[in-house]
Amino acid sequence: MGDTTPVDAAVFTTLRWEDGRAAWLGDHLSRLKSHAERLGIVWPSDFEDRLTKIHPSGDGNLCQIRLSKDGEIELTLRLAEYPPSPLAASSQAAPRFTHRAQGTKHAAWDGYSNARLNAINQGTDIGLLVHEGVVVDGDRCTPVLLDADGAAFAPTPEGGGIDSITLNVLKPAIEAAGIPFRYARLTETLLGRAAEIIVVGTGVGVAWLSEIDGQRVGSGAPGPLFETCTQAFETALEIAWTPLGAVR
Repeated sequence: MGDTTPVDAAVFTTLRWEDGRAAWLGDHLSRLKSHAERLGIVWPSDFEDRLTKIHPSGDGNLCQIRLSKDGEIELTLRLAEYPPSPLAASSQAAPRFTHRAQGTKHAAWDGYSNARLNAINQGTDIGLLVHEGVVVDGDRCTPVLLDADGAAFAPTPEGGGIDSITLNVLKPAIEAAGIPFRYARLTETLLGRAAEIIVVGTGVGVAWLSEIDGQRVGSGAPGPLFETCTQAFETALEIAWTPLGAVR
């Protein structure tokens, strides 16, 4: 996958992986199929059968499932590379694509990879993707903030971010904890008045941010949003595993 790769050359998703088992496999395959349809990639009628017969290449605790436009299926393992909380973030330009491709996990992924590399080169852990002054996504995660008024906000899907399976798992727990959840435009003003900002995703799990672009975030300590989501993530992960051979 590279800068000159067409967006519709492939579609992928990345799952947690452990001893031949994948977490939230059904949710990931449902999103993979939806993104394939948006990109005009034909979903093989025998996809699940073929998936169970593929031995992943590489080693690690994350598994990427990739479907190419010609129908080839690949499974690749890699290690998660996030340090423990707190994390520092830096603003990076959000990659932009056509309306059809924006928000899908497609083949032209270099913009996201470069944003992450730029963030690391700047001495930070996370790249927050910004378009027209609004945070629309993270480089490999989704930001969620707790407003000073006690409501939680995540980037609006219309901004072009990836629909997060991890966030979908956590939303019920956030609201059950008495924290209203909303999608919104994460402007500088909203970020500036945040009491707390976390990031969630397959690799990072749940982590909290202590600074963005060198500016302190919130109180500088983990808060109720982080505590609620961490407990919910760990509880949900315990029952999320499916042996790859049981996908059918």
